[in-house]
Amino acid sequence: MPIRKYLVTAGYLLLLLFSMGLLGYGWTMRQFEAAQNAFHQGDSAAALESYRRAEMPFQKLPWLAKLFREEYAQVGLNQVAILYDQKQNQEALEKLEQLPTYLPAVAESGDYGFWMGNLLFRQAIESKNPEASLNALKGALSEYQKGLAAKPDDWDLKFDYELVRSIFAKQDRNQAKQEQKVKTLIEKMRPQDPSQQQMAPEKRG
Repeated sequence: MPIRKYLVTAGYLLLLLFSMGLLGYGWTMRQFEAAQNAFHQGDSAAALESYRRAEMPFQKLPWLAKLFREEYAQVGLNQVAILYDQKQNQEALEKLEQLPTYLPAVAESGDYGFWMGNLLFRQAIESKNPEASLNALKGALSEYQKGLAAKPDDWDLKFDYELVRSIFAKQDRNQAKQEQKVKTLIEKMRPQDPSQQQMAPEKRG
């Protein structure tokens, strides 16, 4: 009897969790629809607020993110897109980095690579530190590559990847030219025959 009672209790708990999940999903879908409508009407602030409300069930019940993967990823990525468009780069980066907390697989998606690459590329452009700019540019190239591995037919990813790669290619050519100039200059300064070197005049007392 105790085992049967335990099973009945466990069944009720599972039913409760399932019901909560359905309620949370319904809430998310309503807020998602409100966000989409606001965005299409040009009200980015209202859209962002609705997306944040749509995300609440996933934060309270993290297992929902694995059950409704596409919905969870879309709610988060749409927030990133709005923040990026508003040039709120740090907020967009933080939001993007939070997404894999509940669904690690999202970090391997093409959309994740696209937005992370865009944010790092923007960092590279805006940074006044040459080393930080270079590191951000390398990170952007890596993210675009990961994105293309997941979505090889995505033309936006292809364009951004080729753009960053062309920057590195140009940098390599410029560096090679600079190195060649230095080598040529050194060769001109170097005597061809040691016997041609002028002797310093002797000091006269």
